[in-house]
Amino acid sequence: MPASPASASSDDGAVLVGVPNWVGDGVMAMPALQAFRRRNPRACIVVLVKPAMRPLWAMHEAADAIVEMHAGLRPAVNAVRAADCGRAVILPNSFRSALIPCLAGVPDRRGMAGHWRRWLLTDVVRPPSEPERAHQVYEYLDLLAPGTPAGGFEPPRLNVPESAAMKAQGFVASLAAPRIALLPGAARGPSKQWPAEHFMALGRQLAGNPGASLIVLGGAREADLCARVAKGIGPAGICPSGASSMAEWAALLQACDLVICNDSGGAHVAAAVGTPEVVIFGMTDPSRTAPLGGRCRIVQSDGPCARAIPRDDPEAIIKLASITPERVYQAALECLAGR
Repeated sequence: MPASPASASSDDGAVLVGVPNWVGDGVMAMPALQAFRRRNPRACIVVLVKPAMRPLWAMHEAADAIVEMHAGLRPAVNAVRAADCGRAVILPNSFRSALIPCLAGVPDRRGMAGHWRRWLLTDVVRPPSEPERAHQVYEYLDLLAPGTPAGGFEPPRLNVPESAAMKAQGFVASLAAPRIALLPGAARGPSKQWPAEHFMALGRQLAGNPGASLIVLGGAREADLCARVAKGIGPAGICPSGASSMAEWAALLQACDLVICNDSGGAHVAAAVGTPEVVIFGMTDPSRTAPLGGRCRIVQSDGPCARAIPRDDPEAIIKLASITPERVYQAALECLAGR
């Protein structure tokens, strides 16, 4: 059986790492790549990403090279074959993510079973079962850095480009402190979105005390939502139009004193740039997907949790709406006070 990429010498060629296709999952995978880099300082790590994820991984120090996985099976296979990697570690659990390095002829392919793909792998890893290792980060660590104990990893780190950081600092310099970023969107839709009206009410409270500036941020698909929330807050609500890239978005989060957001990719980016945050959870389980790094305050509804829920699950929407603006406001004040 081939030696696993996590333990073999890194002197025998490049290692392909197929990373998740969502921002939040990508950030949660970063501690595993950081751990692999520490164990294999001379390794050439080739990160396989969808084009939309390239700007995120361009800010991560572990990637020596980035290969884009464009639409269509043949272009993706050709891109992986051209990278000339002797080993592949496949972090996503999808069938396609394992099929591509297999068809590209990568001889050693390590990943977790599931989705009818066991036959595509040469080294199958079982998911962690210990309660203290329930967080999703341990799935990635078991693939890239097996044996990592509970709590024995470095949190994710993003290096914001200096040009983006300077632009963000220039933007917030004219705003009244504290500067608080509000992220009302979530890629998974209404089941993970605290009501926009709650964000508006919260913003008005924070604008009154402690007199905060509220910077409402989101992706291109959330532009209308962000503009509506900012308008509902009033004069203290700001919806910048210049944060058009992932680097500029991360830089703005880094320049703020606090981030308040849903369980979303933005929550993980905020953690990776070191900004304190309040994250609002409904039915999703923070023990599995909470942002890493120790500067996150969770506010959650009562009741059972689930790992995956439909985009428009009525129960999830109701549970999120049951979290009052006052609860989140008090958590925000405690974070601003350093508690």
